[in-house]
Amino acid sequence: MNAQMNKDGMARVFAAPEALIEHPLAELYSLPVGVQAEIQLAALQKRFAEQAKRIAIVGKLAEQQNIIEIRRIEDAAPLLLPHSTYKSYSLAVIERSEFTRLTRWLAGLTVHDLSKLDASGCETIDDWVQLLDAQTPIRVIHSTGTSGKLSFLPRSEIEIQSMVHGHRHTFDLFRNEPPRIAVPPEQAPIIFPWYRNGAMAYHRILDGMQKYLYGGNAGMIYALNPGRLSADAISLAGRIRAAEAKGELGKLQVAPKLIARREAFLKEQAEAPQRMAEFLAKLNRELSGRSITAIGSLPQQFDLANNALKNGYEGLFHPVSWIAAGGGNKGRELPDDWETTVKRFYGVSHLSAGYGMSEVVIGTRICPNGYYHLPVYVVPFVLDPATGTPAPRHGTCTGRMGVFDLNARTYWGGFLTGDKVTLSWGDTPCACGRVGPYIHSPIRRFTEAEGGDDKITCAGAPDAHDKAIEFL
Repeated sequence: MNAQMNKDGMARVFAAPEALIEHPLAELYSLPVGVQAEIQLAALQKRFAEQAKRIAIVGKLAEQQNIIEIRRIEDAAPLLLPHSTYKSYSLAVIERSEFTRLTRWLAGLTVHDLSKLDASGCETIDDWVQLLDAQTPIRVIHSTGTSGKLSFLPRSEIEIQSMVHGHRHTFDLFRNEPPRIAVPPEQAPIIFPWYRNGAMAYHRILDGMQKYLYGGNAGMIYALNPGRLSADAISLAGRIRAAEAKGELGKLQVAPKLIARREAFLKEQAEAPQRMAEFLAKLNRELSGRSITAIGSLPQQFDLANNALKNGYEGLFHPVSWIAAGGGNKGRELPDDWETTVKRFYGVSHLSAGYGMSEVVIGTRICPNGYYHLPVYVVPFVLDPATGTPAPRHGTCTGRMGVFDLNARTYWGGFLTGDKVTLSWGDTPCACGRVGPYIHSPIRRFTEAEGGDDKITCAGAPDAHDKAIEFL
């Protein structure tokens, strides 16, 4: 921990904890455990004082539990919002295009005033999301809606900037660990094997990178499909699954505007093979041998790599490139050699495993010893899955993961996840040298009955959009 962080930096942190993400990770991972806890408690107290009266749902939750202040970190545990909070609207508002009602619901989750936003002209979710983008600071992030309902997280432009800060610091060197890319982050193009535009977490961080990392240069982002992922099609896919499970497919309501877009969707699907061929040729032509970054779900990365190898593209990029593949198989059966296939295409020796969720501005990457270290700006909680009682903050414990993201400035940062984790609080340091709490691998899910499969996810089901178009 350098002197600057000791003095000026620490004063800045206590005044504005959201500035933590702007510090190099080597500094944050060097803070003593006690100092980290002190920063986190002060930040939680500040957030609660600021937001309990500004965000309706937080004030209501605090009132119901008679919480008037936070004296210990554990006091914030009852204020962690379950993932279902972000899809607590009536599904009828989507089916009937009642987006004025949906706007009123969203207003209770953010500090932003939405009372003057006129959403009466919106016919689809896409209309509504783009209206929010155009006329408010809110940048909604939606889920894949596997349960039949999309979750909507009211992130704002200020948190998008933090996402980019977090991405930039992903490449910070720690001790003697090898570099993850061979050039500065702003010089490393990013490959994304899906739609360039949309309102999932992937799309929001790409928007932020273009604006804040690449200086507005759209040419630094290589997306397989330059178009927009339809939130309505994703929503429809989830409702199809839910209706099929209940035997109620014939009762499904589809917005007329979405049906009217059917031909455009089908044309886009028909062009997919040619688009893949052109994309691979472009990568070979413009990025061959360069140090790059790449993000995507496991199926997305495998499909890209498998197509590439079949067409003779192998070892295409600089061996010091950062390839992130996460989010699970998304219901796909991938071959046993999927990882080898991806490595062969990109020309790298390993893939970067990470742990994150859209509720948290930026995830964390695995350390050389196989642990996920949480930076000080992510306050962890481990709760008894039956009672919700937080575990003591020492030793090692197993339970339901809760987090408070100190980067959340315009919405409440506390979330209760569906993840079952084993977490060590850092009193026994990791051999990698990072100080503070760390999560053991693997991380598993609680059962669907407990809500484990419905949380907002940043790696969406790649085939959900296609299945919805088939239905149309």
